[in-house]
Amino acid sequence: MIPSEKLLSYLEDLAKKEHPEVNGKEYSQSQVLLAERLVRDVQNAIGIASQKPKLSRRRAFIVILEELYYNVPKYPKELTLNRIHRRASQRFEYMNRDVKSFTTPMEVHPKDPCTFYEDNAHGKARYRSALQHLVLESHRYFQVPEAEASLKILFEDVKLC
Repeated sequence: MIPSEKLLSYLEDLAKKEHPEVNGKEYSQSQVLLAERLVRDVQNAIGIASQKPKLSRRRAFIVILEELYYNVPKYPKELTLNRIHRRASQRFEYMNRDVKSFTTPMEVHPKDPCTFYEDNAHGKARYRSALQHLVLESHRYFQVPEAEASLKILFEDVKLC
């Protein structure tokens, strides 16, 4: 019997290929992603789910912020990072411990990043890197498909500005 983690790892590698092939049969990326989701759902159903996905604190916050506020032009004034931190902690394991880097949601995931990072090329590059990782592995982190699509569009915009 193949351990489910080994199977998931294999499916993740397949999903990165343009034309995934198994035993001479070619599959679409969407079929491979569907197989990966099926394995994860089965893991959850039989109680052998793997650990929480590991992400940097900023990336975890971006996922939560995007899922909650992908369709609004501005964050609510009463929104704090403590609330986002609690939600992110439930779904993700942090790879870093630094909590003091960001103080507001706008610093973590600005609604208009091109304007926000207009005079800060280094900050924009770090933000773009965080988005790139999330976009490439979005099927692993997002639970809201609309937020996943919204982040992909935002990433394309950030690459151009």
